[in-house]
Amino acid sequence: MSSFTAALPYLFTGFSGALLIWLLYWYVRSLWFYWRNGWDFSVDFGPPMPGDEFHSSENEMRPREKVMCGYPITLLISAYIFGMSVYFFWGH
Repeated sequence: MSSFTAALPYLFTGFSGALLIWLLYWYVRSLWFYWRNGWDFSVDFGPPMPGDEFHSSENEMRPREKVMCGYPITLLISAYIFGMSVYFFWGH
């Protein structure tokens, strides 16, 4: 077994954990931003999220959609992927 294939579980878990932390950071930061601005969703804040199948500037999620649906769903999915990688690679 090569050293790269031995390192794949560590890389995958590290990448999924970093993605989870990055998403959580932007979700908390967005909540803080909109809370300080009186929940005014007319200003877009944070990285863009694609809203439809294809990513372009015309079909990005609106700020309210990002905070109410986009971040929570992607956080749940990335937390599931991170948890499953920890379970499968180190749980047995």
